[in-house]
Amino acid sequence: MASKRQLKNDICFIVKELVSECIAYTMIVPNANLQEVENLINDILDFYGSTLSEVNAVRKATVDERGDNMKAIRHDVSQKVGEFVGRMAKLSEKKD
Repeated sequence: MASKRQLKNDICFIVKELVSECIAYTMIVPNANLQEVENLINDILDFYGSTLSEVNAVRKATVDERGDNMKAIRHDVSQKVGEFVGRMAKLSEKKD
């Protein structure tokens, strides 16, 4: 159970950081494309909700499948975070 709780805490921390970076970007860059930033924030929040529901669904799996499911979720989270960071980098590249 502790690993499930830790994963939820990690996901929550990552989402908070990504959203706060998006908000900071809009405050720092005067001509930021607010629609693109808003779309990114919405995608991050959708990811948050769907990932937490996946983590909660792990308890319905058999004991043997739980570990594999948690590893798969961690891998998916890692990939999505990389994707979100890449999208944030593209936003800042457009302004240069």
